[in-house]
Amino acid sequence: MTDARGSLRRAFIESDASPDGKWWVDVPAGLSLGEEGDHVTVDAVCLTDREQELPEVYTAHAGTEYVNPEADEAVGVTKADLFETLRGKDTFAEETVTLVAFDPGAARVGTVGDLLAARELIEADWPGWTVADLVYVSDTDRAHVTRAAKELDVRVVRVA
Repeated sequence: MTDARGSLRRAFIESDASPDGKWWVDVPAGLSLGEEGDHVTVDAVCLTDREQELPEVYTAHAGTEYVNPEADEAVGVTKADLFETLRGKDTFAEETVTLVAFDPGAARVGTVGDLLAARELIEADWPGWTVADLVYVSDTDRAHVTRAAKELDVRVVRVA
C-alpha cells in the first residue's frame, strides 16, 4: 500500500464521514473460490453492527487482534491464512458490513468496478454477511467517476 493510499484510508476511517464499527484493512476476498494465494484485497471493511474499533494494524487499536499477522509473519502465516481460519469460526458469521475502496491522486472508474467485484467475493466468502454499503473514497473529484459510482449505488466520499 502506498503512503498516499494509507493516509487517505486513515483520514477517512477517523473522520465523521466513515461508518462506526469494527474496522479491518487489506481484507482478502475470494478465499473460498480459489487456490491458496489466489484472492483480491479489499481496502477496508467495516463491521457496522460492532462497537467502534480502529483497524488492528493501527497503534491506537485497543481491541482483540484477530487478523494482524505481524507477529506470525516470521513463521510464514499471512493475513489470508488468518482470515481463512476466522471464516471457519462463528465469531463473525452474521455481520452487516460496509466495503470501502480508496483511490488517491486521480479518481478512476476501475476502482469502482473493483469494489463491485469485491462485494461478490466477500459475499461468497462470508455467506452470513450482508453488504449494506459500498463506499468509494478519493481525494480528487472527477465527474464521470462520481456519475458511474452513483448509478451503481456506490457512495462517493471526497477526503482532502
